[in-house]
Amino acid sequence: MRSERQDFRLLVGPEPFDPTQVEPAALAGPQATVVQFAALLSGPDIVRLKAAYGLRLDRFVPNLAYLERLDAATADRVRADFLVRAVAPLPQAAKLSPDIPATGPLDLVAVLFDDSDADAVTVALTTIGAHDVATVDGRAFGGRLRLRLTLADAAKLAQVAALDDVTWLEPVPTIVDADVPSAQTTQSGDPARGTVWDRRLHGEDQVIQVIERGTLDLNHCFFADVAPNRPGPGHRKIRELFNPRGATPRDHFMKVAGIAAGNELGNSGNHQGRGGAWAAKIVGNDAGLILAPPDKTSPDPIRRPRSLQELLEEGRGAGATVHNISWSTNIRYDVAARDLDAFCLAREEQVVVVSGENTGVNPKNASPSVAFNALCVAAAKAFPDQMSRGSGVDGPSFDGRRKPELMAVGCGIRTSVLPPTPSTGLYCDTEVQTRCSTSFATPNVSAAAALVRQYFNQGFYPKGRPVEGNRNPSPSGALIRAVLLNATVDMSGHPGYPTDTEGWGLIQLDRTLSFENGTRSMVAIDIPRRAGLRLAETRTYRFNVHDAREPLKITFVWVNRPPSEGQTTPTVQTIRFEVEDPAGNLYAGNDFDVPSGFSRQRKTSPPVPPDITNNVQMVALPSPVIGTWMIRLRPFTNLETQGYALVISGGVI
Repeated sequence: MRSERQDFRLLVGPEPFDPTQVEPAALAGPQATVVQFAALLSGPDIVRLKAAYGLRLDRFVPNLAYLERLDAATADRVRADFLVRAVAPLPQAAKLSPDIPATGPLDLVAVLFDDSDADAVTVALTTIGAHDVATVDGRAFGGRLRLRLTLADAAKLAQVAALDDVTWLEPVPTIVDADVPSAQTTQSGDPARGTVWDRRLHGEDQVIQVIERGTLDLNHCFFADVAPNRPGPGHRKIRELFNPRGATPRDHFMKVAGIAAGNELGNSGNHQGRGGAWAAKIVGNDAGLILAPPDKTSPDPIRRPRSLQELLEEGRGAGATVHNISWSTNIRYDVAARDLDAFCLAREEQVVVVSGENTGVNPKNASPSVAFNALCVAAAKAFPDQMSRGSGVDGPSFDGRRKPELMAVGCGIRTSVLPPTPSTGLYCDTEVQTRCSTSFATPNVSAAAALVRQYFNQGFYPKGRPVEGNRNPSPSGALIRAVLLNATVDMSGHPGYPTDTEGWGLIQLDRTLSFENGTRSMVAIDIPRRAGLRLAETRTYRFNVHDAREPLKITFVWVNRPPSEGQTTPTVQTIRFEVEDPAGNLYAGNDFDVPSGFSRQRKTSPPVPPDITNNVQMVALPSPVIGTWMIRLRPFTNLETQGYALVISGGVI
């Protein structure tokens, strides 16, 4: 069989290019340099190259290349290595995002090398004519060293890109709000059928961070506590409000937080409009701080621009494990999406839920919902019409991935709102949101994530009831996402499954979470990165189907490493996911007969090429064969060990 010819073009900049066609530069000092290899590197190769030349090999550039900071002598030594195909300067055009406007003023993010001198680069930028330059340093928690700047004259953009320390320039994200018995519908599909709340899962000991512009009003009864009513570990509802610039309460913030975890003071969760995880606590953070201009009125260092990764880290530090983002920035994979992916890679226990676009706003779902490790949510109508979409845009994402991924009720929800005039004491204003909105569907999913996490924390798995010895204090974010995605159902209002309209469908927790004396059961496998898949390794898992009347659904999720800045198409670390039934028939991840809504049966191995786009894969069958089944996992392009989660639901053990 003929193998496909390797594509060596670099997928950065306005047009792919072959680095062997780029003339070597006369380097005056260390500069941004692309090092391309002739083949995929092995573990020993990476160790040797780092030791021999001081390469970092941490900014991957497809295909088979890395961005390094090299001087002339080191570049010549690397070029002579037998594994190296090309060493070339990074073209200036490859540093520029296609989303930068043609005219100024330009608010920009400049990504630097990790060993750059931010103060020196700031002086250079100021000399060029930039102002409001501020450092946004995420290196302490695995992020990038960046500068936020304003450039009045767009003609000087080339001078900024020519700076040796600058590796990438893109616009500062502009945050746009993605503006019934919704929680009950998320839990069971039909409020009359009972809810997860009935199983004593209300969000106890869980913390949800809500990242929105502005802040919360602590006088609202959904968030208030008895005097002195100050946020902190002992507060009934609010663990922390990060508000260094003194932002004022904002209605959108109030609505989102209320849907996620609002709970009336003194009413024990039994009231209209209570949040989906009404016993959970809340951390609030001001999204208006993300890459905001520096505050010139105060020398206080706390009044400085932040990255999204830093806000996520702040919430984590205050105890949050679920993070809600009900806004968007840009339809391409940008700085916000990269921050989200980097955070989830570094903090395996965290989950980030993000609203997709609303109907008629943008043609595609936008950052940060297009991050690989975000759950992208669209809005379903309210019960009894929950099987049809209320607001959202069709996938795939700009780069071809399945976004939206799931649906939750985002219409007709009663939640907390601000009063007509600023509050001076306790109040309980609520309002039914007549508009359908992905903003309001998203906190329903965040609440569901908190309930799933509580399920594992309290030891419900695998017996379906709390068992002290089965408590899992730190289920991974990949496992929580896998449960939520596995708990989706095909929406009858949209033919076929899965589709670009509904993604994997409407979330319904009782389709996956198993409880004592229930008809369906769940198998969960949660593998941290330290014990994860290695390149060229194959792992197999076996499980038994004992009841063919229950549909079988298997969901495979892994946390994808954030692509380097400037990639034309963000790439996934490809893993083949394959399921074999007792008769030897094969089913590949995401290989669906869409009209029927079930996986295709294949007779050959491998059945189809692996999905090289998505880091969420499924196999679903209506009437599985009784007997022993097998799951096989095989990574294709992973340079590091890869953690993952598998969730199997149906009549299984």
